[in-house]
Amino acid sequence: MKKFLFLIAVFFFLSGYSQDIMVPNAQAPKTTTTKKKTKWAPKKYTYVGKVRNAKKPGASNASSPAIYPNTKPGSKNIVYQYIDTTFPNSENHFPLNGNIGIGTLTPQSAMEIKRGVGNTRQKNVLLTLSNEWAESGQNEPSIMFSNGDITSPANVSYWTVGARVSGDKTINTPQTFKVCFKPTGATEDQEFFSIDSYQGRVKIGNVNTQVDGYKLYVEEGILTEKVKVAVKNSEDWFDHVLKQDYKLIPIYQLEQYIKDNGHLPDMPTTEEVMSKGLDLGKMNGLLLKKVEELTLYMIEMKKELDETKKELDETKLKLK
Repeated sequence: MKKFLFLIAVFFFLSGYSQDIMVPNAQAPKTTTTKKKTKWAPKKYTYVGKVRNAKKPGASNASSPAIYPNTKPGSKNIVYQYIDTTFPNSENHFPLNGNIGIGTLTPQSAMEIKRGVGNTRQKNVLLTLSNEWAESGQNEPSIMFSNGDITSPANVSYWTVGARVSGDKTINTPQTFKVCFKPTGATEDQEFFSIDSYQGRVKIGNVNTQVDGYKLYVEEGILTEKVKVAVKNSEDWFDHVLKQDYKLIPIYQLEQYIKDNGHLPDMPTTEEVMSKGLDLGKMNGLLLKKVEELTLYMIEMKKELDETKKELDETKLKLK
């Protein structure tokens, strides 16, 4: 009897630790399956920090499913549907309403970008506009200032500030920084101002810039209260005309030159001025030269007149 009870006790003991032991005439134990781990679901995660409620942008009463902690979360599993919180040590400010701040928590305009003090060695770049580079591209990343009228393409008016910075190895067009304007009623904008990458030429208006040796090209004209021209070479200023060794052209030879050429020596012709333009510095130097030569001619003529008058006075004395 004791042996029988011992065997029963051993049977129940073993059946509690193994499901593989089969007992004759006994009911087979129920099999169990191990569930696969499911992926993390935001709704099943509970954030234990401080939270505050927020509304989904554009909705009247619908609450946002996102969690908005007031403190920096310790877990990376928190998912934010909208950025509406300034964490400790954060440099940026992205509210659902109001001003946006990048590098500042107190933006004073719709968007303010701020960075620490730069230095003279490196550019303190605050904003970058770029297009994908293309070997034959003419992309112009730009900023637009528009009147906001989108009822019709003809009604919109805008200024753009941009630059052609993409590659153009096909026709080698200079890369250009430009300012353009489109008035209402026009179909295309018009380039008013540009600086190109070929020697930094500056163009104002619609004017040909395919002339080397110049930096500024202006259509129509320049109105200014003062112009100062720097003389690059001392030979362009003709003070040597008044030196003793300067050979003045005889007046009759000068007369013949004028008859043959229709202009003074050294002076450009009308055709040359029309085709090549006028060098203001050199022209002022040439005008100075002619004034100095004219002065020498007048001095020479005065001496001759004085000599003639003296001879005439002596002749009168002899006739008395």
